[in-house]
Amino acid sequence: MIRLDPATASPATLPAVPGWALAADTASRDADAAFQAGAALASLDTLASVQPAWSGAWRQRLALKCAAASMRLAGRAEDEATLRDAWQLCPAGADPGPAGAILGAWRQLAGQPLVVSAERLEKVPFICVC
Repeated sequence: MIRLDPATASPATLPAVPGWALAADTASRDADAAFQAGAALASLDTLASVQPAWSGAWRQRLALKCAAASMRLAGRAEDEATLRDAWQLCPAGADPGPAGAILGAWRQLAGQPLVVSAERLEKVPFICVC
């Protein structure tokens, strides 16, 4: 059984996106649509800052999506399932290969603390596509 850790649970109610930012048919111009998208992103940022119990799983899911996008930009064929397999099925201490290394870098960046330092960025592997 999975139990919620009371130390990390937030007793306050979670913030919600304002109703006017969700209205789909009110954006008659690009500027209106951009404003509504910004309002929705601000609400999402507030929600992520509250750190609900599921935020760690959400960050890891986003890390997987970012790694898959990185693979596509690098011209590689690995998708989310291949990346997940490269990471999860790799024996402890073994080299996960380039795909697993990229996912590992995104997972590291998605972890706590959310502060990026020069030391953390030095640990991120970069793939050169020449």
